[in-house]
Amino acid sequence: MISALSRAMPRQSKTAARYHFTRVENERFAASNAAPLAFQSRNRPGPILILRFRGRVSIVDEASIERIDGAGNYVRFHVGMEKHRVRGTLKDLEKVLSPRFVRSHRSTIVNVAAVQEFVRTPFGDLIAVLRTGDRLTVGRTYRRHVEAAFAVRL
Repeated sequence: MISALSRAMPRQSKTAARYHFTRVENERFAASNAAPLAFQSRNRPGPILILRFRGRVSIVDEASIERIDGAGNYVRFHVGMEKHRVRGTLKDLEKVLSPRFVRSHRSTIVNVAAVQEFVRTPFGDLIAVLRTGDRLTVGRTYRRHVEAAFAVRL
């Protein structure tokens, strides 16, 4: 029974299943390969991310992403008041994103421009406060990465 079900279900290749996001910097590349109608309707400068989820393709400006959380085999993009959940891992996403994003925790990637301040707790932990008021813990393992991104010792 199980083998009959597995034969009936179409298989996806590992690359197709893992990469449900694409970073586009070049306007010519975006117009030819990704989503020509959607991209041409948005005349915004700068890199964009093309997110594929729930049968839709969404185009998001990279600068508007505040943070990205990991949730198992999914990542959650926080864009203003919207949240987009896309299949993929933070490790794969780190390879795609620009240096404006830094991994601050094992389950969080944060946009450097979205950080308003850092607060140190009495126990020595570091908390990043975003412009939206969200407070994110900076993991001890990733503290050096955050310091390098801001070019300051925290």
